[in-house]
Amino acid sequence: MKVTIIGAGVLGTSLGILLRQAGHDIAAVCSLNRRSAQIAAERIGAGDVIGDPGLAAMGADAVILAVPDRAIPAVAIEVAAGGAVKRGAAVIHLAGGLPSGILTGVRAAGGHRGAMHPLQSFADVEAAVRMLPETHFFIEGDEPAVDVMHELVVALDGRPIRINARDKALYHAGASVASNFLVTLVDFAVTLLGNAGVGRETALGALLPLIKGTVGNLEAVGLPNALTGPIARGDVGTVRRHLRALEDMPSEMGHLYRHLARKTIEVARRKGTLEQADAEKLLDALGAHGSSPDDLTEEA
Repeated sequence: MKVTIIGAGVLGTSLGILLRQAGHDIAAVCSLNRRSAQIAAERIGAGDVIGDPGLAAMGADAVILAVPDRAIPAVAIEVAAGGAVKRGAAVIHLAGGLPSGILTGVRAAGGHRGAMHPLQSFADVEAAVRMLPETHFFIEGDEPAVDVMHELVVALDGRPIRINARDKALYHAGASVASNFLVTLVDFAVTLLGNAGVGRETALGALLPLIKGTVGNLEAVGLPNALTGPIARGDVGTVRRHLRALEDMPSEMGHLYRHLARKTIEVARRKGTLEQADAEKLLDALGAHGSSPDDLTEEA
């Protein structure tokens, strides 16, 4: 398949490398910064360096828009303008929270719209090339574009999953919770250890094996069985001690702990290790008098 990459960042470059290795023809690499496009093409090992998105798209079977989310609509218009898109070609953006429908003008130009989001976080090209295989790609769009995306994802040993365009924002919110909010939670934990007299770097180094162990538990036994700790075992006394210690901290930290604890009670009830009576005691300790543990029980 003849592929054009528009955008010379980490994801565009790494996709180009893997698709070329899989036997696809990387016809062009395009970027506003010609030097960036040149570097990307050199790392990919293929592709003419072209500055104009419309010219870069000409003749390609798949045009991948690896550009910032805010730039996607404008770049799509440039690609579609003046008959640049090959009839039947797939124009694909990589944004997780945006539907394929934002690719204005692509259908009118005879192309097909698609969105293909890798559910992964990449620090650099080397990491992306290593991690994209086995990554789950959530895809949606016009059926011919979906077929093209499926072929591309399989070619780089990824895992394609269909999603409905109307659910993209909710899907992306879940991805943000798992990735971005995890960093925030670790920062919260480091702050608590810091107030217990542990330096931030030492605290992070000490917490990372615990975090990795928890991820390992998720891989091994899944949800909700990976949950451990005082709430999972109904240890109300420990939770009360946590809350007393948090009284000396800024109020938002106590609020965050309480919100997370209430959600953890739900998970523990699903796991089956937290009895209803202990759930009531925990909710009472957390000040959640308006919540009923009956609401936290999920039918088997």
